[in-house]
Amino acid sequence: MSSYDEFRSEVKAEQSDLSYEEIRKQMEKQSDAIAELDNLPPQKHLWTNRGEKFTCENAGHPYHEAWKRRKAVI
Repeated sequence: MSSYDEFRSEVKAEQSDLSYEEIRKQMEKQSDAIAELDNLPPQKHLWTNRGEKFTCENAGHPYHEAWKRRKAVI
């Protein structure tokens, strides 16, 4: 089994002579869904302070949260 970096290098070499559209068409044949991470629309967040964490709610995308950092007590 190769490492992820080796796999990425192999894929990059295979796709080096293909255009973005050609790669996209290949991916459409292999998968039902494609996420073009370079072309995602910006998302607005509605952060709510919930004590030890922040939550993003009712912002037009799935709920998510982020825990606040704790300062180390020495």
